[in-house]
Amino acid sequence: MAPRARLERSDFYPRAWLYFGLALLVTLVAFYPSYFGRLHETGPWHHLHGVTATLWMTLLVVQPLLHRLGRWDWHRRLGRVAFVLVPLVVLGGMVMVERMLNAEGRYPPGLPYQLGFIDFFVLTQFVLFFALAMKHRADMQLHARYMACTVVGPLIPALARLLPRFPGVETFQASLHLSYLLMHGVLVLLLLHDHRSGGVRLPYVLALGLMVAQHVLMTQAAGWEWWRAWMDGYAGLMPG
Repeated sequence: MAPRARLERSDFYPRAWLYFGLALLVTLVAFYPSYFGRLHETGPWHHLHGVTATLWMTLLVVQPLLHRLGRWDWHRRLGRVAFVLVPLVVLGGMVMVERMLNAEGRYPPGLPYQLGFIDFFVLTQFVLFFALAMKHRADMQLHARYMACTVVGPLIPALARLLPRFPGVETFQASLHLSYLLMHGVLVLLLLHDHRSGGVRLPYVLALGLMVAQHVLMTQAAGWEWWRAWMDGYAGLMPG
């Protein structure tokens, strides 16, 4: 590879690993009371969800750092781990939805149906963006953006748990709406960055559209009879 081309590649999103590191830190702090601070109290399925989700966030930190350092060989090798990790992330998330539905009595009325909708939307969005990132892995501009989009949805549950610790955020619903608004803002900033850098590309447009749709629909999902029936049928399907 020519020196100039190598320099251009290393200069692409040079601080991405720091931003993903911040997302990882937010996740660790948000889930410390319910998971990381109680590792000895949780079961294997909960660990599957916690460990695989954390590994995914860690992978998103390491991969752009390897890219920045010019370690394309390790970047490609570590990238293969994603094909094993993604199905495990999805499985862990699906199990957590089932566990939540079976603990419905611990939640306010209707909240498990709303959270179940968010979780399934996030998992679907996660798989979609990973698949698009792999489809466009030869195009660095698209690949990097689609990979960045895989973290947008999962940050909603983390932010919704973190924000109530700040003054002025009094209810979980307020925290949930504020989490979506923050992610809308992040995506708008990314789109503005794209615009200033030579042109808006599809990944962040698609991510923003899906995030707005998710935000609007999650306020209604708990009232859909067909969704409640589907969630009731889904509860208890996963292994114990």
